[in-house]
Amino acid sequence: TMKRVSHHDIKTKRHGMLPSIPMDLICSSSISQNRALAISIHTLLMNTIYLFRRSHIRNMPKRKLLQIRLTREEGVQLPLYIANITMWQLFVNFVFPLLELVSRMFAYVSFCYFYPNAGGFGIIFEPLSVQPLPMSKRAKSQIRLDWHRFSVNVGDIGRDGYKHPPSVERNLPHIDSQKMGLKHWPWRRKYKFVKGSKGTRSG
Repeated sequence: TMKRVSHHDIKTKRHGMLPSIPMDLICSSSISQNRALAISIHTLLMNTIYLFRRSHIRNMPKRKLLQIRLTREEGVQLPLYIANITMWQLFVNFVFPLLELVSRMFAYVSFCYFYPNAGGFGIIFEPLSVQPLPMSKRAKSQIRLDWHRFSVNVGDIGRDGYKHPPSVERNLPHIDSQKMGLKHWPWRRKYKFVKGSKGTRSG
C-alpha cells in the first residue's frame, strides 16, 4: 500500500524545514536564561562591592581577602567548609547590602565570621574608629551575633550570680560583647535574684 503524503509534508521536505517549536517552550527557556544571567550578575556585583569595601576598611589587597575567605583550614571537613562558603555568600548577596548601610548610620561596619573549631558562624559589628587597631584591641569593642557550639553551666546559682557546673554543650545563637559584659548571652548570664545575697544585675 502507498503511504499518503500530505501537502504540508511535501512542502517541508522541499524547503528542508524542521517541525515548529512551541512558543511557550521558547519563552520558558528564554526566561530561565535571563534569570540565570541576572543571578550571576547580582552575585558578581555583590562580591565585588563586598571585597572593595573590606579592602578599603582593612587596608588589605582584595586578592588577599578573597584568599582568606576561600582557604579551607586544616582539619575542617568538606561539608563544614561548603557550609561556610554558602553562609558567606548568603551574607554577601542578601544581608550585607542592607546591613552595611544600617551599620554605617551608627558608625559601625559588619563582618561575617566562621568558627571552624566550634562549627559555626557569626556576624560581627565593629566601630569604624577602631579599624586601624590590631585585632586584640578591636575585639574589645565588638558586638557579636554568633551561632556555634559552646559549654554552658546548668548547676545551682552561686554567690557570684552565675550558674555553676556541671556544664553541657549547646549549639545556640547568642550575643558576645566585652564592652557590655556579655558572654554567650542569654545562656550564660547573671541572675537578678540570688538566694542569700542582695541580688545582682542581669547581664
